[in-house]
Amino acid sequence: MKGAGFFKRVFSLIYDTLAVIGIMLSLSLLLVLINGGSTEENNLASLIQFLIIALSGPTFYTYFWLANNGQTLGMQAWKIQLISEKKDLSIKVCLSRCFISVISLLILGMGYFLILFHKENKSLSDLLTDTQIIDLNKT
Repeated sequence: MKGAGFFKRVFSLIYDTLAVIGIMLSLSLLLVLINGGSTEENNLASLIQFLIIALSGPTFYTYFWLANNGQTLGMQAWKIQLISEKKDLSIKVCLSRCFISVISLLILGMGYFLILFHKENKSLSDLLTDTQIIDLNKT
């Protein structure tokens, strides 16, 4: 199976990022409404806001990868799919991919730029989790 190219993966990531931002803003608005619109320091509200920010992305990706046959909304639009090379996708594999992807971005995107040079178009998260994002138009 042919690995999805760099640009399809990046455009899919941008699409999904917009969806995740929408989810984070909606949950944050709900938190403000529940908190009575108060801007005073509230430790519980601050903790909940941190959890919204930290967990929205991994929850979004894990949910879609497991419940939607390895495809997020952006992946559906760009006709790419996450597959596991050795076993079925699991929560552990999905969360590991999310963590490694964050690390890849923090090191100036080097984990993603690997796609441009790898013969099978694999990123760092693909290599470390035995997964691959394939191009459904080329299978």
